[in-house]
Amino acid sequence: MHIERLDFENSPYLGVFGVATDRVVLVREGLQEKKLEVIREVLKVPVIEASIMKSRIIGILAAGNSNAIIVPWYIWDTELEEIKGKFKEYGIDTEIVPFETKYTALGNLILANDKAALVSTKFSREEAKKIGDILGVEVERGVIAGLHAVGSAGVVTNKGGLVHPEASDEELKWLSELFKVDVYVGTANMGVPYVGSCMLANSNGVVVGHLTTGPEIVKIEEALGLI
Repeated sequence: MHIERLDFENSPYLGVFGVATDRVVLVREGLQEKKLEVIREVLKVPVIEASIMKSRIIGILAAGNSNAIIVPWYIWDTELEEIKGKFKEYGIDTEIVPFETKYTALGNLILANDKAALVSTKFSREEAKKIGDILGVEVERGVIAGLHAVGSAGVVTNKGGLVHPEASDEELKWLSELFKVDVYVGTANMGVPYVGSCMLANSNGVVVGHLTTGPEIVKIEEALGLI
């Protein structure tokens, strides 16, 4: 089972509420156990419920890869310690790093796998370098289809990538070379171009919003190297 449709309290925007890597999924608190179990079965990693600044929009606030997950500087100490404690409990060798910047929507502004990171040009070059150092990967500043919200406009794993349908051929080539995987254009949730907001994906599988159509699922599976 590589792909499943799911909703979080009737919302098809799963990527807003979580961040997935090849080691762990951080997801908003309060989901039904049967939905947490679907995520575990499909992505095949531990699922950790969390909040950031008392918010459930984990996927907008956090971004990362297997090496580290970057969270806003303003995360509460109790939240940070709780996440670290759960990571230790599950033996997850991933750092949780508060990042000092004026931006809090890090999940919207950072797109990463275990090979590279693309960060919005809203970040300074110095900030971009720090993000690359934290994640332990090559980093570039840029946009996708003219959008600063690269984390919303794309999803990338260690097997493949899917980005906003208005990305140009030149951008696809550049992104493929950066992330060292094939990158395609596509949509989810019946035509939504912000694919990063619509799904949680890693190298093992993907859970997508329940409105995603059959043809979209075929494209997502192909793009993320799951077939």
